[in-house]
Amino acid sequence: MNDVAQPDIAALAAQIASGDRSALARAITLVESRRKDHQQLAAELIETLLPKTGSAIRIGMTGTPGVGKSTLIDAFGCNLIASGHRVAVLAVDPSSTRTGGSILGDKTRMARLSRDDNAFIRPSPTAGTLGGVAARTREAMLLCEAAGFTVIIVETVGIGQSETTVCDMVDVFLALMLAGAGDELQGLKKGVLEIADIIAVNKAEGENRERAGVAAAQYSAALKILSPHA
Repeated sequence: MNDVAQPDIAALAAQIASGDRSALARAITLVESRRKDHQQLAAELIETLLPKTGSAIRIGMTGTPGVGKSTLIDAFGCNLIASGHRVAVLAVDPSSTRTGGSILGDKTRMARLSRDDNAFIRPSPTAGTLGGVAARTREAMLLCEAAGFTVIIVETVGIGQSETTVCDMVDVFLALMLAGAGDELQGLKKGVLEIADIIAVNKAEGENRERAGVAAAQYSAALKILSPHA
């Protein structure tokens, strides 16, 4: 944390407001710090930048490991940028319950997006936080908005039905699923899929196209039972 030991908050806020991605990265590191003096500085920074927030579209995406979240975000983000948006991705990475370490590998799976000047990708460890969202994700989203990013995508760890905290942080919540990955309807029990705005069955190509169509029909039918007035 030496790089954010005692930053000039006014200067840092000005850099972020100008769209400086390096300053944004330093600010998120400051926000994620557990040091009390850093937390005080982070609160001051958020308060300074708050008037510049609130205009971005916030999208949450969850799904089991291997479902293709990062690959989808890479393609989707590039399309958004081609349409004139600036895209920030907060990829919440699972921390080891034994060592506290995290993989932080999502960025490597977003090869095209990570090279674009209009994109910002930040992997953040969950550090044991329940709900699949890093403890300071809300603050990180505000910082991204203040930096001028018009679409913010939060990719959660997606390891089970407790991954619902992100729903309260975003405008649209997408659950990404695979066909044939076990009992598709099992996930519809009072969990992620029940509160999702969009359910998408991924990797629906080639030999998997027919199975994906069946899975989509099952989800649609089950959701009508769970939410008959939707």
